Amino acid sequence: MGGHGTAVASIAAGDGTDSRGNIIRGSAYRAELIVVELKRVGDGNTGYTRTIDIMEGIDYTLRKAIELQKPIVINLSYGTNEGAHDGNTLFENYIADINGIWKNMIVIAAGNEGESRHHVRTIVKSAENSRTEFAIGENERDMRLFIWKYFQDEFEIFLNTPSGKRINILESVSINSERENIDSVMVMPTPYNGKQLIEVQFRAGKNLNYVLPGIWGIEFEVSGKIKCGVVDMWLPTIEAIGLSTGFLRPSSDTTATIPATAFKVLSVGAYNQTTESVAAFSGRGFTADGRLVPLVVAAGVDVLAAGYGGGYVRKTGTSFAAPLVSGYAACIMEWGIVNRNDENMYGEKLIAYITKYADGVNGEELPGKRQGWGLI
Repeated sequence: MGGHGTAVASIAAGDGTDSRGNIIRGSAYRAELIVVELKRVGDGNTGYTRTIDIMEGIDYTLRKAIELQKPIVINLSYGTNEGAHDGNTLFENYIADINGIWKNMIVIAAGNEGESRHHVRTIVKSAENSRTEFAIGENERDMRLFIWKYFQDEFEIFLNTPSGKRINILESVSINSERENIDSVMVMPTPYNGKQLIEVQFRAGKNLNYVLPGIWGIEFEVSGKIKCGVVDMWLPTIEAIGLSTGFLRPSSDTTATIPATAFKVLSVGAYNQTTESVAAFSGRGFTADGRLVPLVVAAGVDVLAAGYGGGYVRKTGTSFAAPLVSGYAACIMEWGIVNRNDENMYGEKLIAYITKYADGVNGEELPGKRQGWGLI
């Protein structure tokens, strides 16, 4: 992960000091930066950042901008699958709320889950049961499965293990045997989301150093009324689990990560400059509640950025497409607010202008679930 923040900052606002003739510069190379270092829980490749720490970082940057009386673009090159992907996590609600404070714009990477095989949608019908399968690859030490169902639907959920066990996971269970170590937790609807979450945690069994590999199954057995029947399931993002782990019949839709699915933000996917198309890995829409995401795409393959410790490196991912758009947004805010051509050029008004002047990609439908309103 070393150098991720350095690269993101340089793409948005690098001044080109290390390049000959200062020609390798960020899209808003004269912008001032507020840099917040986030705490990490754990260490090495197993470390992660808590969303509460990101919220505190956003709060700090916004307060600093108000103190300086300057407009601000907040770039979030971060994503997770921990949520219903409908904009209603506490994290996303916070982001949507602060969008109305001061002259700010929040730009968020749409994630790299487009072809990850980490999402599937199942429709449970009243007259029949259904089954979904997923593979757990070798050497997974810790993994979670997130199942989101409508609270109004009544069915049992069973987990089938590679060793032949069938476990009812709708009730909270804890199993720790020689080969399986499984915990499931059922989360009731909250004030932020009326859906129901069943989270299944997989750990190494007593006689194994890793989660039992193989084909696992999820069965939905109707036990009462079905009013909607839609069930969405996600696995952790590609940064957290191996490439061999994924659903056998996945959906590439609704793969934009959280918080790109928040309301009132500018979500950014990745464009492949070589193939002149949306990058295959780029997170896609729509959100689980049917909103457009990403709103735009920008160059996200082999983007030239400052390297950690000096020099330049090539970076690929929506994390590096988002800061291009952040710098672009900062330049428009400078024209509008700082130069007093339009002092209301922020928030959703700025999003409207940016999306209006985006270019369509290769004749794809506009707006679309892969490119949003087009290329910046």
